[in-house]
Amino acid sequence: MEGSIDINYVFWLGTSVMLFLALGLLFLVLFYQNNFTKMKRQEAETLLKTALESEKEERQRIAKDLHDSVQGDLSAIRNYMVLLQRQTQGQSSNLLISEAKDALEKAIENTRVISNKLMPPLLETAGFSSALRDYLEQLSLLSGKEFVYKTDFSDVQIPTEYAYELFRVVQEFCQNMLKHGQISQALLSLYITTEGLSLEIIDDGVPFDFKTAYNKSNGSGLNNIQSRIKSMKAELVQREVTVGNHFVIYLKLPI
Repeated sequence: MEGSIDINYVFWLGTSVMLFLALGLLFLVLFYQNNFTKMKRQEAETLLKTALESEKEERQRIAKDLHDSVQGDLSAIRNYMVLLQRQTQGQSSNLLISEAKDALEKAIENTRVISNKLMPPLLETAGFSSALRDYLEQLSLLSGKEFVYKTDFSDVQIPTEYAYELFRVVQEFCQNMLKHGQISQALLSLYITTEGLSLEIIDDGVPFDFKTAYNKSNGSGLNNIQSRIKSMKAELVQREVTVGNHFVIYLKLPI
């Protein structure tokens, strides 16, 4: 009888030890997997931020080169053409010089537009809201579509690192509307919320499901939007509407 009790005691003690070791091993595996997943996520976020920051710096460099170098050289040539045009007044070559000067004017304007698209100067000097208003006004003139901007955001500045990414997201949405959406008008509304801000983007174009299009897309437009939303730790929500598309970007900021 006493021997049976000892065997049971050893059996349960051994079972308890094995169970403890198994649970300990399971805990270690889960702990390692959790840390590994967290490390990979942080690594991916760092790579994404580095890539976006490199792209921003390259855009700034090209925009500055276009503005300071190419535009300056073209303007100097235009001034020479003006002098030459005056000196050849009444001569047969004057018409050719006049046409060359007009072509230079167009080249200067095109260079200015490209430079502004790469890095809008208002974004750094006047802030996101002013840069967005100016961009949409220019886009309306160039595209013939109606882009309307509403905001109660006049006195608050968005931190520069968020302003740049948010501006690029808006640019991608607008270019997508013009390229694929067949819109006639779009409304962009920027509001302050209790946690930061929200940006609504509404259009009357061809409806599409963002997530489905993003998963199927091979282009860079929707990928750029998704990458920048992720980089800002913002949230992109698509609301159901009967006409066109309605997106809302929620961005948490200490405003």
